[in-house]
Amino acid sequence: MIDGILLINKEKGITSYDVIRRLKKILPKEEKIGHAGTLDPFATGLLIILLGKGTKLMESIGKLKKKYIVTAEFGYATDTQDPTGEKILVDKNLSKIPKEKIEKKLEEKFLGEINQIPPIYSAKKIQGKKSYELAREGKTIVLNPRKIFVKEFNIINYDWPIIKFEITCSSGTYIRTLIDDLGKNLGTFATAIDLDRVNIGGYNVEEAFNSKDITMKNKKLILNSIINLEKIQI
Repeated sequence: MIDGILLINKEKGITSYDVIRRLKKILPKEEKIGHAGTLDPFATGLLIILLGKGTKLMESIGKLKKKYIVTAEFGYATDTQDPTGEKILVDKNLSKIPKEKIEKKLEEKFLGEINQIPPIYSAKKIQGKKSYELAREGKTIVLNPRKIFVKEFNIINYDWPIIKFEITCSSGTYIRTLIDDLGKNLGTFATAIDLDRVNIGGYNVEEAFNSKDITMKNKKLILNSIINLEKIQI
């Protein structure tokens, strides 16, 4: 049994569990494995894999603050709040919103402790079933708001209608929902078109093993990348 954690840089287009499937082909058959903090298929970036006794740290690691780089496109909304969904709302009279106005809205409405309603296309459980499963069945879904904490929400590139933000926030925050809510608060619509998780607690994506390289050929490299229990920073 291997005990510890493994930092993975998840590629776009696969699920967090797809990463675990790849690792299961390489690790011992009896190995306990999980992950702390799901990334949507369209998202990339840092995913912390838990191994052996490391799986007991799921809650502790899950509570660590996270940093994301997200690119938003203003003028439309999709049913999933990301590029994998269908456009459901389009602002046909979209006008340029000055950078200063957006920054003011972020400061007024999107910093500190705020209430967020999770997206219906999410893994949030409702009576034992995932919300996105119910949504795909066409069922009406009502999700309750929950408190999240946003420490930083900064514009790092403004090229209207494409804007890139850097967000540092608490666990459980849906970044695509923050972007959707920001669009509405500015009197239009917005969709997260690219999302990269760059940091979890003291761990950075630069330290992570690329998910594309999880192959039997790289088994030794992967095993050498595992962080032992005594070296884990929480």
